[in-house]
Order: sequence, then structure tokens, then C-alpha cells
Amino acid sequence: MLETFVRYASIDSQSDYDSVCTQGQRNMALALKADVEDAVARSRATGVRVELSDANYLYVTIPSNIKTACPTMGVSCHLDVTPEAVGGNIRPIVDTLNGHTIVRTDGSTLLGADDKCGCTIAIQLIRTILSDRSLRHGPLQFAFCPNEDVGRAADAIDSGIFSPDILFDLDGPEGNVVTKSNFTARGFNVRFIGRDAHPGDAKAQKLGDATAAAAAFISYFPVESRPENSEGTQGYIHPWSLEKEGANATVQTRVRYFDKSEGDLFDRMLSGAIADVERKFPNVKVEIVYDDLQYENVAYTIHPQAQSLVENAAAKIGKNVIFADERGGTTASMFAAKGLKGGMCVFTGQHAIHSTREYADLAEMEDAYRLMLEVIKSVAILK
Repeated sequence: MLETFVRYASIDSQSDYDSVCTQGQRNMALALKADVEDAVARSRATGVRVELSDANYLYVTIPSNIKTACPTMGVSCHLDVTPEAVGGNIRPIVDTLNGHTIVRTDGSTLLGADDKCGCTIAIQLIRTILSDRSLRHGPLQFAFCPNEDVGRAADAIDSGIFSPDILFDLDGPEGNVVTKSNFTARGFNVRFIGRDAHPGDAKAQKLGDATAAAAAFISYFPVESRPENSEGTQGYIHPWSLEKEGANATVQTRVRYFDKSEGDLFDRMLSGAIADVERKFPNVKVEIVYDDLQYENVAYTIHPQAQSLVENAAAKIGKNVIFADERGGTTASMFAAKGLKGGMCVFTGQHAIHSTREYADLAEMEDAYRLMLEVIKSVAILK
């Protein structure tokens, strides 16, 4: 996997908040597609579907090689690397750390371990599955997705091709953490449309002060519900941006929660804040300009045997894993927000992600590969 990872990391596939999909991500998808097609040709496997969509999703579908029915297992990862750190001309350097082979850069750019590690592991799984005829497996679906690091990994997912019963996302940090739940993320943006008037005649001219209305909206939420007072599986409401445009003002708000009951509470608070502003500022029109789920807690729809599959696989390879709650999102959580089943996010050996200190640990990547291989074998005997 070392040669494969270094080659992938050298491809500049940064995503862009203002772009549908960058050319670098297309280049990455083409490199992955070529590797899969090479594996198919070498193994002379039949029935394997390799499809690259116009939206830059690479799908690999491998038919079952057993006679009995079992759940379809899916594996996802993402093509892009974050735009939040310096990228561009990435030059991977092979080094050692604590007795492990690692890959890093010289510190002037990120590495792209997030998620070139996951892509590398997925490709190695495909190579092994196709070449080892003795490996029994059920139907398998792989999806390599664009734009995860800008929150759009599921925007154009084709559920007609990729809709597994059990999903595992290869995009986790470090070498033993498996995410079993994550934040549900809701974006809630409100525009306050004001009305200009001279302050001396404000009452008669019906002044609508959008800035004051926006400030009242922000201050409606108690400090206990803010992110700096939230930890563990506690959620938060975070009005994080206030932009003024002439007489109008727009507030962007992050809403995060693990538990649906807390989500319901936050929904009532948002409705209460709007009602309070409309009562206090009758000359300001309040308009919700965006209200949508960005990602969903995978725990709501995760396969009931997912954790036991990982636990048993870890025991077989002698690996200690930690099941964690992620205060963020994953590709799988973006799928879940689109109505697909959620899935656990498995460690891939990526460290110090989204920074120029990023590095990949090859031994941890190998552990993830061996773990997932055992999971694939175990899914094949599920009823």
C-alpha cells in the first residue's frame, strides 16, 4: 500500500467551496479507476462494474461469490483533500516515527492523508477480493466520493448504484478509533429585511432596524446552549456569522445534536427566537433563507450488527479498537442525511489532519485493511 498511497498523495485533489468539483478530484478518480481496472484485468474477474459518473463519483460493484443470500456491504471514502490548509504541489516523504513507517511532507503543504489513506485501503481491499478466489464474500459496493471536505460528499450520490445494507466509511483518524455516532448537523440561516428611516422620526416612519433584530435573534439563545459550553454528546446552537447588506442583515447558525429530543428542543428554540424578533421588531421582515440537514447521526440508521462485526474482526487480528462519538460529520453521515443508511467510520492511520503537520502511519493503514477484510468475511455468513 505504500507505493499506492504515495502516488495518490502526489495528486493535487483539493476541493473548493466555490466549485462543483475540481479537476484534481477528477484526476484522482481517474487514477483510482485505472487501478481498479488493472486489478480486474489481472484477476480476470467477471461481473465487476466500474463506473465513473459525470458528478465524479467512482463506483465499484463486486458480485457475491457465495450461493447463500447475505446483506450487501458498502465501503466509502473520499477523493478530495481539505482546502483549509496549503496544498498544491504535494511531495510525500517516506520516514519513520516510533518504529512505524510514515509518510509526511516537508511541512510546507498538507499531505492529504485525509482521505488518501481511506482510498488506498479501499483499493487494496478490492485487489485482494478480486485476486484471492478462496475469499468468500457477499455483494460489495465501493463509492469514492468528491467534495467531502466541503460538506457535499452525498450531493450527487446515485442510490441506484450505491445503497448498501451495511456501510463502513474509511476516513477515521489515528489507528484504533471507530466512530459509532456523530452530530446531526442542521444549517439555519435567517435574513432580517429592514426599513430605513431617520432615527428622529423612526416611530412615524416605521424604522425597521435589521441589525438590532439580528442581534436580538442571536442573544435569544442561552449561553448554556453555545458550543463553548458543550462537550461529549451535548449539542449546541451557534449563530456564527452576521453580515450586513444595506438595510438588511443575515445570520448564519449551526445547529448540532446527537439526540433527536435535543434536536426537537433546538427546533422550538429557533422558532421561539423568530417569534420573539417578530414581536419586538414588527417593522422588520424575517425570512428563513436556508434550513437543511447537512449530515445526520449515523446511529439512527446504522446496521444493528455493525459494532459486533467490528469487535469480532478486531479480536481475530488482535487489535484493540475504541468506539467513539464524533463531534463532527463523515461521508456516511452525509449519506444518512440523504436518506441512505448510516455507517461506522473506521480509523485509517491519518494524523494531524487539515494541517501541514499531517502524516499517514502505514502500520495503522495495514491494521484497518486487515480489520475490514475480516468484516467482509463475516458479513458473508450473516443471514
